[in-house]
Amino acid sequence: MNTVKALQNDTFDSIAYRYYGQQSIVMLAALLEENSLRQNVILQEHQIINLPELTQAQRTQTLKLWD
Repeated sequence: MNTVKALQNDTFDSIAYRYYGQQSIVMLAALLEENSLRQNVILQEHQIINLPELTQAQRTQTLKLWD
């Protein structure tokens, strides 16, 4: 698990976008769950935030009926 320090006036949304990019909406729930003890909307500068690992969803195998 990685950790980062919050910048001045950071929010969990901005941290998720900065580190996960396009996947930020999906990872926001995991980020909030990982840091459930943090109750502030605006984080303090240099506050340590735990980043959950970004995992790739496994693709289900498909069966092709027609060629």
